[in-house]
Amino acid sequence: MSDSSDENKSRLPSHIAYSVEEGNDDKNHWHKIGAAWPTKEGGLSLHLNALPINGRIALRSREELERMRAERQQAPKQNQAQDINYTQ
Repeated sequence: MSDSSDENKSRLPSHIAYSVEEGNDDKNHWHKIGAAWPTKEGGLSLHLNALPINGRIALRSREELERMRAERQQAPKQNQAQDINYTQ
């Protein structure tokens, strides 16, 4: 029997899909629009809840996002003001 935490981990997406807009404040605004899971064949299965108007979709790995969040938490407050805005 497999551990339930392993089962939940395998159900988590490997990538998060974002629509990216350029803002007037020199920041890019990222809006979560979906997620992707690895397939047995080595590809990704992408599930979108919305489509971007500008046609631009950015896929970020969960590992990369977790690393970026950890770095932001350790950065001084002045650097955090320059971070990308992620909205859900």
